[in-house]
Amino acid sequence: MVKQVSAKSERVQVSLKHVHEIMESVKGKNIDKAIKYLNGVLEEKNFVPFNKYGGKGHKSGIPRGYPKRATKVVISLLEELKSNAKNINLDESSVIIKKYSLGRGGYPRFPSGAVYRHGKFTNLAVFGEAEVKAQKAESKASTPAEVAEAVKEKKEESNNDATKENGKLADEGAGDKGLPAQAIQ
Repeated sequence: MVKQVSAKSERVQVSLKHVHEIMESVKGKNIDKAIKYLNGVLEEKNFVPFNKYGGKGHKSGIPRGYPKRATKVVISLLEELKSNAKNINLDESSVIIKKYSLGRGGYPRFPSGAVYRHGKFTNLAVFGEAEVKAQKAESKASTPAEVAEAVKEKKEESNNDATKENGKLADEGAGDKGLPAQAIQ
């Protein structure tokens, strides 16, 4: 059975365009492979291809880059996605990044309330799918008739326990007052 897991980060001060290009490069990958790939981007062993926002001016070659700040944010979000999968009993090694959602988070503000227009916030949500790690243990009673019998047995046990307790109380009371136990009941 496949279940969906998600992680969300709001108002992070990174470039929306960089995050988009990073997420496009890891979409469809296993979460462990994606984190390994992004660690390579931080070390400048791998690069992020800039397909949609590839305006590099008059530079020759393939538009690509090493967006470090956005990469760190995406790595932490993918690790959060992995731990969320573990918390809901999914196999975290089989989480595959299926889709993501990006949005502008507004502009940062000065303490006076004025808008600082040189920085922007980004909202990011990542969604993945994984297999369920452990199946729930099957109950002892699988048919409705067996369930009804189990409930009946529990009621009988509780009734037997209650009568035993009442008998003990009656015996104790009879000894105190010197009356026979049958007279108290």
